[in-house]
Amino acid sequence: MLNAPALLLCEYAAQAELEPAGGWQLADAQAQQRVQQFTNPAARTRFALSRLLLAKATAQLLDDTTGWQLQTQESGQPVLRSPSGQINLSISHTQGLVALAMAPAGQCIGVDVEAWARPLRLQTLLAASMSLEDAQWCRTQPSPEQAFLRHWTLKEAYLKALGCGIAADLGGLSFAVGEQGIHLCRTPYPDERYWLFAQPSVLTEHCLSLASASPFPIDAAWQQSSTDQSLQLPGCKVNLLRLH
Repeated sequence: MLNAPALLLCEYAAQAELEPAGGWQLADAQAQQRVQQFTNPAARTRFALSRLLLAKATAQLLDDTTGWQLQTQESGQPVLRSPSGQINLSISHTQGLVALAMAPAGQCIGVDVEAWARPLRLQTLLAASMSLEDAQWCRTQPSPEQAFLRHWTLKEAYLKALGCGIAADLGGLSFAVGEQGIHLCRTPYPDERYWLFAQPSVLTEHCLSLASASPFPIDAAWQQSSTDQSLQLPGCKVNLLRLH
């Protein structure tokens, strides 16, 4: 069983043709049906890689590899369930990257990724999705666009971990982001869990944010682990991080 949260990052060349001749072949029948419904090749590739990455993670990171089924909770959050327990999941993908975060039952996990080069209508997005103080902070940074993406992915990761969805009160969320770490300043969704936010500097082309919570205080950090070759996917580079 997974004892602590883990994160798999699958990087690939967005322009590369990864889809094998004959199309993607996924072991899960439901996933195979879904992948065939995508008409956009890039979206089809991202979905296929997310399911292949999940299969690799299940086989390599879980002690009991049998009986696990991917299910969706009422909140929309994906989970793995088997007779031996539950693993909470969060999946995010963007051009050139698929991220899969996993956490034991009882711990919340959320991950979000965005490409740094994503075109932005910055002023419109700041007004629509940021608190006044966070919007002002973004405007005063050397790169307001990157500052916005750091805040945006934090919000997405946090809301995914809560199971709220992006239709939540974005303006009611406020983060302090700086050299002293990341802190949640204000939220309309208070709870009794202990939260840890992180933006590990392991990617060059993408912004990565993680939100995790447990019933007890955590003194830990995300650390890159040596990646077993059995986790790799053809045409991709897979990195493994663990919360220690």
